[in-house]
Amino acid sequence: MAEKEQEHLRIRLGAKLLKRIDAARERSGRTRTDEIEARLIESFTRLEMQEVAQIAAREMIVELERRARELNAQKDQVVDFYDALMGRKDGK
Repeated sequence: MAEKEQEHLRIRLGAKLLKRIDAARERSGRTRTDEIEARLIESFTRLEMQEVAQIAAREMIVELERRARELNAQKDQVVDFYDALMGRKDGK
């Protein structure tokens, strides 16, 4: 099995945080280093997923606004925005 490329990093952690890491390490069965690394990776992954979700939400809002304008133009009157969001063309 090939070893993963590693760098050494020295950091200082407060006693309370270290106790939390050790408690999590005991529950997971990982080493202290592996526990810290897994939590850092999880943190970055969560942030990346949040960014993707925010982009998707903005794109969805733009599309829903476009759809509402399209429906308004078709009816030549104001369409209830909720109906437009739900894809209801005649308020039903």
